[in-house]
Amino acid sequence: MAGYGSKEDGGYNEQSLAYKKAPSIEHYVKLRRADPSAEIEVAVIGGMDQLYFMEGELRKYGFDPEMIASVLDADPEAISEVSLQIMEKLIEAKNLAKAGQTHLTRRGLAIPDKLVNWLIACMLDALSWNDDLYIPRDLIVLIRERLGGSNPEYEQASDAHQKRWAAITIGGQLKARGIKPSFRMLAGALNVSPSTVMRWFPDGDFEKEIARVATWFDENGQLRDLKDVFQPPLQTK
Repeated sequence: MAGYGSKEDGGYNEQSLAYKKAPSIEHYVKLRRADPSAEIEVAVIGGMDQLYFMEGELRKYGFDPEMIASVLDADPEAISEVSLQIMEKLIEAKNLAKAGQTHLTRRGLAIPDKLVNWLIACMLDALSWNDDLYIPRDLIVLIRERLGGSNPEYEQASDAHQKRWAAITIGGQLKARGIKPSFRMLAGALNVSPSTVMRWFPDGDFEKEIARVATWFDENGQLRDLKDVFQPPLQTK
């Protein structure tokens, strides 16, 4: 049985060869759109020749070339180990920077970004050409860190939106009970700073929002029947 992206009689199929000859995203999308069901083997980075060339650089930053050879064979344990080693080196560099150390990469104290990126690309491409698409979680965490970490901007915005709504709801409940809510009071309830709560209401609509939601609760702070809350006004003659 031919491997993924290969011809029955051996060698890569036409689409895979075309991509490997010019591995740009533009070319890949063109090939994929032209034949959505085509098998396109996408590995273009790594290999033993590159490993021999990179041996000195790898040893300089504490990587065992034999371990990297196992990575190129898509060994999941090797991929996990190298991913952890990279993260340890990134953590070490971050701590040195916090301690006031500068020019870490130039001084050989921090792994260069280009080497991190090359190793990640080697791991991903190895999974592709070995037709083993199991991605160890250690590699997932490393890739996510390189893409912005576990708390990217959209996650922060979503969290702020949810907490803003929680502040309005708590504030409305307090107001319904006859308690005047403050930024400091809501900040304590949500475990954030008062200035953070203030930033959630840049247009000065804090009191207006809370007054609107306060009508959802009775004088004991219990949620009223929503059909009463949203009941249309009585018609007058």
